[in-house]
Amino acid sequence: MVQGGETMIPTLAGRIQTRLLLFVLLGIPLTALFSWLWLPLYWDLLFVFLLTVLATVTGFGLIMDVVYIGLQRLRWDRDWPFAYQFFFSIVEFALVLWAARSGLIPWLPAEALAGTDGLIMASSHFATVFIPSFLALLGPISVFFIRWRFKAGQLGKL
Repeated sequence: MVQGGETMIPTLAGRIQTRLLLFVLLGIPLTALFSWLWLPLYWDLLFVFLLTVLATVTGFGLIMDVVYIGLQRLRWDRDWPFAYQFFFSIVEFALVLWAARSGLIPWLPAEALAGTDGLIMASSHFATVFIPSFLALLGPISVFFIRWRFKAGQLGKL
C-alpha cells in the first residue's frame, strides 16, 4: 500500500503507454541517428526501413503485453520483474526477425534482413534502441516519475 490507501496495480494500459512513450521519445530519434551513422548517403531509406522493423517489434510487443499480464497474474506477487522485461524484449525482437527473414511479414522484405549483414544491422539497431530504452525505464522514468509504478505505469495519473 502507498499513502492514501492506494495499491500498486499492474495494468495493460500502463504497459502500452510506457512502451509507446519509449518508442516515440527514444526509438524514433535513436533510429534516425543509427541510420545516419550506419549509411550516411542513404540514411533516409534506411531510417524508414529500420523504423518499420522497430514499429513491427513494438506492435508485436503490444500484442504480447496481453499475454504478459496473464502470466503476471500467476506470480505470487503479481509483479513483472525488470529481468523478465529484459529477456522478453529480446525474445520479441528475435521472433520478429525470424518471421521477417522467413518472409512471414509482408511489409518487411526478407532479402533486406538476409545474410550476416542484415542480421548484424538489425541486431545493432535493436541494441542501439533497446539498451537506452531499458536504462531509461530503470533510471529516469523511475526516478523522475516516482509515482509511475504505483499508478500502474499510466502516464496521465502521475
